[in-house]
Amino acid sequence: MQDGRQGDVIRQIPMFSVKYKDVFHLRNLYVMMHELLLEEGWLGFDNQVTDITSHSDLETLYSENVFQKGIHYGGKEMWVWWRAQRHHLGRRSDYFLDTLDIDWHGDRLSDVEIVHQGKKMKVNHGEVEIFFKARIISDIGHKWEHSQFMKHFKRIYEDRLMHAHIEKREKDLWRDVYRIQSKVKAYLNLKTWMPTPELFHPQLYGWEGQF
Repeated sequence: MQDGRQGDVIRQIPMFSVKYKDVFHLRNLYVMMHELLLEEGWLGFDNQVTDITSHSDLETLYSENVFQKGIHYGGKEMWVWWRAQRHHLGRRSDYFLDTLDIDWHGDRLSDVEIVHQGKKMKVNHGEVEIFFKARIISDIGHKWEHSQFMKHFKRIYEDRLMHAHIEKREKDLWRDVYRIQSKVKAYLNLKTWMPTPELFHPQLYGWEGQF
């Protein structure tokens, strides 16, 4: 199996997701997740080395449709795709790479005004679902595959010499993506099954910090 952006997919982590339907602050959730990915070492595909603080290349799709009530249930539907990459344990490799796809789907989104801690604030109401799909890819850029000499050693290298490394890398990736999902759940006050450290980011509405 191949990932057309980089190389061959050798491990694929089971997909995680977060689903939330209620009042929330979409913009603050959006910014919080940008900061969370940066803290976890995930970058977009165009900023692999030079600018680790920029996520302008992380988003590859933003699409929204606004529906009027009467002919539809009303509100806004939104699709967002983020595509990120990371080197294992921060150690750059020319052969292996972790990738993370994050797909957002917002449905029946509308702007509402609430009173929170004695102050009026504008938030969003509706449903948002976020999907996390992580993979380990090998032979970045298909350099070995395109080499008449190295292509004969590709399977031996992965299946024998690097087998233990790939197994550990898969477990680390599973754990790291699960931790990201758990932190997003904690931010939205959803039930989580792993201990989550106290977040620096303001929870739920984000009014106190206002990004």
